[in-house]
Amino acid sequence: MKRTIKHTVLYIIGIILTLSVSAQDYRSYPIDKINFNTTGVYYTLPKTEIIFKVKVEKIQENKGVYADYAYLIGAKNIIINDAVKYKIKDIQIHTRPVGDNENIYFLNTLKEVKVSKTKEGALLTIGQEAPICKEAPHKKGRKPHNPKELEEEAINYPEIFEQKLLTQGRLDAMPNLTASKAVEKIEELREKQLDVLSGNIDGTYMNNTVEYMYKQLDQMINGYVSLFTGESTSEELEYTFTLTPEKPLIVEEDLLLGIFKFSEEEGVLELNSNSTAPIVAVKIHSLNTTKEYEKIEEQKKKDENLQKLIAKKGVGLYYRIPEMVELSIDFEGKHYFKTTHLTQYGVVSYMLDSPKKISFKPQTGALERVE
Repeated sequence: MKRTIKHTVLYIIGIILTLSVSAQDYRSYPIDKINFNTTGVYYTLPKTEIIFKVKVEKIQENKGVYADYAYLIGAKNIIINDAVKYKIKDIQIHTRPVGDNENIYFLNTLKEVKVSKTKEGALLTIGQEAPICKEAPHKKGRKPHNPKELEEEAINYPEIFEQKLLTQGRLDAMPNLTASKAVEKIEELREKQLDVLSGNIDGTYMNNTVEYMYKQLDQMINGYVSLFTGESTSEELEYTFTLTPEKPLIVEEDLLLGIFKFSEEEGVLELNSNSTAPIVAVKIHSLNTTKEYEKIEEQKKKDENLQKLIAKKGVGLYYRIPEMVELSIDFEGKHYFKTTHLTQYGVVSYMLDSPKKISFKPQTGALERVE
């Protein structure tokens, strides 16, 4: 296998050395080796930035003002203290290209050549028009309510006055609403529910009206019960973190990088916070898909004739061969995983000649098509 690779490398180098570079339409040079009197464009090789979208559930628990009297209604699982708890619901892993400031080159256009670049500054096409990116169709959202509809909703879904005051922290201003009176109201409302179900109410009602009335009474009962049991409300929070890892000296060794800190009591925190909360980290495992390409590039660097030719006349262009990696996060018994390209883990290569038409993959900068 090693002998075959060596022969392949020598064969490729032999072809490169026989190419004529005197009639090329463009040449590429590192930025520290360009002549400022030349015409052309700067371009960068892309790197891959990893994006972590973290969804967290925030649970707010409020103790009921009559928690000490919960036994009056036989309530169990009551909230005995005000508290806030956090829970990670999901971690989504995405990637996007960014420019690499360590790999910037100058494309010297010897003739008039069409060149297009990505918004990050990487080459997209040479000798042809850039592809048109179609935007995703716009989804129509729900039409906003008009003021009349909002007023009708407020009438159809009333809140009990005492519960509203409890939420606002003004219940102390109602000395007449005692625990025993709250129990009486709960019993009164439950009797009304029985009347609704048994039909012992004035007038004639359709089934959906009866169901609606029962649910309304149920909401009011729950409001009074919460004065004893307490209330638990939740909301979803979303955080975004990014990492642009550099290629380690030994790519076969897994890299472990911290993303953020998290605890049930404090929620999501930045890595530089003083909290002792556990660190949520991502493990990067290279699949070594560019190992053979790296061997070829090392052989090319050792060829003195080839290096003299490149130093004298440059190359057609530089590009990257991206590496495949596995990204994984293990935290609190959950596993988050993604297989993707990590461009900077790959190999920087070049074409000695200058093809008339060439295109690159915008996400990774890899060669897509050469004519």
